[in-house]
Amino acid sequence: MSEKQIYTLQIDETFRQLIPPLTSNEQKQLEENIVKDGCREPLCIWGNIIIDGHNRYKICSRLKIPFHIQQIDFTSKDEVIAWICANQLGRRNISEESRRYLIGKRYETEKKLKIRNPLGKNQHSEKEVCTQIEHKPQNQDRQRLTAGKIGKEYHISKTTVIRYGKYAKSMDKLANKDSELMAKILTGKIKISKENISKLSKQPNAVIDNVKNQINNTTNNFVTYSDARKIIPVKREKVTVKNMPDYDPDAEISSLALTMPSWVKSIGRVLSTANFNKTSNKARTKLQNELKNLEYTVNIMLLALKEQ
Repeated sequence: MSEKQIYTLQIDETFRQLIPPLTSNEQKQLEENIVKDGCREPLCIWGNIIIDGHNRYKICSRLKIPFHIQQIDFTSKDEVIAWICANQLGRRNISEESRRYLIGKRYETEKKLKIRNPLGKNQHSEKEVCTQIEHKPQNQDRQRLTAGKIGKEYHISKTTVIRYGKYAKSMDKLANKDSELMAKILTGKIKISKENISKLSKQPNAVIDNVKNQINNTTNNFVTYSDARKIIPVKREKVTVKNMPDYDPDAEISSLALTMPSWVKSIGRVLSTANFNKTSNKARTKLQNELKNLEYTVNIMLLALKEQ
């Protein structure tokens, strides 16, 4: 192990994204522990890039607290990704969403590797730290064997591993458009089903931004159902025994559905009668903006309905 000091290390965003973010309480507790006892665990690095210990590095650098580093050797970035996933999955304090993502990410990465030891070995030991692949099968066989190997390790079926792989790919697509939203999903702050994450990842950036803004601006007006499958905006009102209405679960959506035909008719009437060439830029711009707002809201509603 290296001498304990303050090192200047690099952060790769691809690697950092694989580290489940800490809650505010976890971050506070980690900092208190480091201030009290020092940085006891070494930061793992590949070359000069951090592969484990991003949160500790941030705290130690800010507070000028020395730390150890441990070099781990790999031959490719994919090997590093597989190692990080396996390393994080060995910890207990990760959300179920993070667990699914990391298993899927590890599968998607390892199935591409053609080397015998995809998870590397450290500078102090020749012992391999992962299950070996003894031969180089064709792509389909390699995927099947990899899914079976990982499934056995985490006590899930091969089919589940493959499904998690699709989930991980959708999350990566979403992260490319909005990494903050991905982090909130992985920590469980936002509950969205795997199917709708796939759909959301394919939406334009404007739709994703609007979904995130709705969540950020109306946090207290969202109800997360116990089955963790949907987030639906609701209006909160103070209800007493005197004014409590009879409960009708269909009332709100039925009322909304009744107004839809009039919207369709109004739009159709404008399309058939208006001469857009003679209208002002101001009027057209205003209509375009309102139609875009309507489109974003409809997309959010469709996502919520699909969460059933």
